[in-house]
Amino acid sequence: MRNLFFSVQFRLVVAFTMVLALTLGSVSVYLKYTAQREVEHFEREFEEVRDIRVEQLVAQYYSDRLGWAELQPVLEQAANLFGRRIVVTNQHGDIVADSHRRMGGPGLMFAPPNSRFRPILSGDNQVGSVAVGSTLLSDVVPEPQFSSLVSALNRSLLWAGLAAGAGGILLVSLLSQRMLVPLRSLTSAAKRLGEGNLAERAAPSSLSEIGRLSTTFNTMAENLQRAERQRRDLVADVAHELRTPLSNIQGYLEAVKDGVLTPDSTTIETIYQQALHLSDLIEDLRLLALTEAGRLSLNRHPCAIEEVLDGAVEAVRPRAEAKGIALSLESPSGLAHVLIDRTRIAQVLGNLLDNAIFHTPQSGSVAVTVEDRESTVKVTVTDSGEGIPAEELPNIFERFYRVDHSRARTTGGAGLGLTIARQLVEAHGGRISAQSEPGHGSSFTFELPSGEHAGDQGGL
Repeated sequence: MRNLFFSVQFRLVVAFTMVLALTLGSVSVYLKYTAQREVEHFEREFEEVRDIRVEQLVAQYYSDRLGWAELQPVLEQAANLFGRRIVVTNQHGDIVADSHRRMGGPGLMFAPPNSRFRPILSGDNQVGSVAVGSTLLSDVVPEPQFSSLVSALNRSLLWAGLAAGAGGILLVSLLSQRMLVPLRSLTSAAKRLGEGNLAERAAPSSLSEIGRLSTTFNTMAENLQRAERQRRDLVADVAHELRTPLSNIQGYLEAVKDGVLTPDSTTIETIYQQALHLSDLIEDLRLLALTEAGRLSLNRHPCAIEEVLDGAVEAVRPRAEAKGIALSLESPSGLAHVLIDRTRIAQVLGNLLDNAIFHTPQSGSVAVTVEDRESTVKVTVTDSGEGIPAEELPNIFERFYRVDHSRARTTGGAGLGLTIARQLVEAHGGRISAQSEPGHGSSFTFELPSGEHAGDQGGL
């Protein structure tokens, strides 16, 4: 019962009932006031017309008879017809006829209550006066009161309002119940989603608002499902990436322990390289966690971007030359200074260059170009490698994502380089993107705010 009182349908019905009652009450008061005024106006006009007709009747009688003789019976018939007391006086003010003698008699100056005398003219001369009372005579059939129309109107409005209210409440109940069906379905889907069924989806609805809500809910559910899938993949990928160097270190140590390998400088160097790789991987994961949590501290200073780029390019040049790859840097003079953490931006460019060199075949080329725009500095790393399929481009900045889905490290690193690059660029208030065409290489571009705009951008 408590749930019923707090339900949306019950509140809709109550709100409609209150609005309907307020509307009917307002209309009733307005109609009653208006009808009363119109009835009173009509009654005044009707009495005026009646008085004029009585005056015309008496005047015509005087003209036809040239006097007041035998006026009494005519006046009594007229009183029965109009339902009012009629008194006629001569030019001297003496009553010559009274439709109801019990209220007065000939020779007495007695006017009906609430009446006024109207002159009776014969030619241009006043021959008498006539007064019509506003009180009904007791021995005639009463005239219907116009004010009773107002009561009848109010009763009709009351019954019509009750009928309309009952019908409206029933209609609102049915319509609200029908409209709330998709909402109840959405609530049920949300409950199952909250219980852990991330594959739950809301049924589409034809109602625009609820339809958009269903679409938003389904989008949220898909994002949650994708996030959960990424979380599970992250756990599996981290475990895989950590297990590989640990397994190698364990294998070498067991071999040394069992006397299969001698602990010479070559063995120790191999174990050391695996430990370095494990340390780098852990550092990448720590860095990624800090940037995603917004807790990475950047040591930002204004500096010339070409100096950072030149240092990063020269750091990878031996590797490029060993593979026969032509590495170039095109940097115009007079570039605007940027407010950056040199170490982190060098790390971004290093990740992009490592990725480009790894995926570029021998005798290929890798080019770094810089463009100074109005409020940003745009850096592009272009390679002549195998390219990236269009369907893979939206995912290349995801954690542990490889275009080649094999887990063999010969096809790529841990899959964190591009993710870290994106996080570091965004931490500087910039953005990064990629373009590629299979067989024609790839281009990775990142933009950083320059000059006075650098201090206005978001960062950590």
